[in-house]
Amino acid sequence: MPKKTTLLVLASTFPRWKDDTEPRFVYDLCQRLKSEYEIIVLTPHAKNTKKQENFDGLTVIRYRYAPEGFEQLAYEGGITAKLKGNKLNWLLLPFFFLGQRIAIIKLLKNYPVKVIHAHWLIPQGFLALLAKTVSKNKPAVLCTSHGGDLYGLNDPISKTIKRYVIKNVDALTVVSSAMQLEVKKLVPAADLPTVVPMGTDLQGLFTPNKSIQRKPFQLLFVGRLVEKKGLQYLLKALPKILETHPKVKLNIAGTGPELDKLKKLANDLGLIEQVFFLGRLSHQALVTQYRTAALAVFPFVQAKDGDIEGLGLVMVEAMGCGCPVIASDIPAVRDVIIDNNTGVLTEAGNKKQLAEKVMELLSNEDRRKALAKEARVYVLERFSWDKTAISYQALLQKLVDKN
Repeated sequence: MPKKTTLLVLASTFPRWKDDTEPRFVYDLCQRLKSEYEIIVLTPHAKNTKKQENFDGLTVIRYRYAPEGFEQLAYEGGITAKLKGNKLNWLLLPFFFLGQRIAIIKLLKNYPVKVIHAHWLIPQGFLALLAKTVSKNKPAVLCTSHGGDLYGLNDPISKTIKRYVIKNVDALTVVSSAMQLEVKKLVPAADLPTVVPMGTDLQGLFTPNKSIQRKPFQLLFVGRLVEKKGLQYLLKALPKILETHPKVKLNIAGTGPELDKLKKLANDLGLIEQVFFLGRLSHQALVTQYRTAALAVFPFVQAKDGDIEGLGLVMVEAMGCGCPVIASDIPAVRDVIIDNNTGVLTEAGNKKQLAEKVMELLSNEDRRKALAKEARVYVLERFSWDKTAISYQALLQKLVDKN
């Protein structure tokens, strides 16, 4: 049997243990590539995680960058949110970069890595390129931008690093069509990156269940509690919605640096009996929420620092479960929602219009069902893991053949 090609995957988000609530798209992609590749995943260490283990057929190595109690820059909201939330976390950043760089160089020395798949331009894409310059086997570098790294981090140094990565990687993918234009804005001479959205388990996990009855006045929000998710606008729209639909409740699945601020806002608006902060949920618990909600609402906005949603897989998850969706009309969302066909779009940051759209759909069950039916078919065609894995297999094989 021929030996598999070695693929090194770099990520700052990856499940820390079984049933972790961290986003798992890097893990899911690796699972679908492991039949073709010997996969090594390099990811940050965190409290109570193993330094090295076989994680469902993947070799997972977690690099150290501080004493264990201080390794809190990654996970539970992401690096950008951690830096915004606590300025002391900036002190960890040089050690985070250094720890990862040393680990990459060591892995390239000890393993016959043919291709590096770096998730996010900064730091993984940048550090992969730096490590490649001192590696004897010169692996090809594929970088995937997920949105926050491209739209956010707009200080001069970060922009310079992003341009360097875009110009020098062997292949670049982005998760939505809108991100292609953002890449061209940064580097006008760059080739258009390939659009390959991260997949979603629409066959086994995020599926409808007709035996479960939806709660007719249950709204659902899923996402990190950060500015660009726009939850504040949904909370501000809720009093108007309650005027015509007094039985409405809102479940909020997720946590983040704005949790206390959003809880205070809900309290100030007199919404304590209508709004429930559920925290981070397991994937199965999320499925239950998607299957029982009347509507899932994603009021995305552009943050003050320029950061904006790169795709929004939570919409795909909801649509996969047959839950009708309302979302802000921002560029990346248009890859998922066709207005009044697969979902309903509303103007970003417009609480009045958001309230109106929610009230219209809550009053029309037949329309909600029609939207949900179209949405399920649409996402199955475009966002299944099978489709994503085939695209990445083709890209990686091209790089292997060239290298």
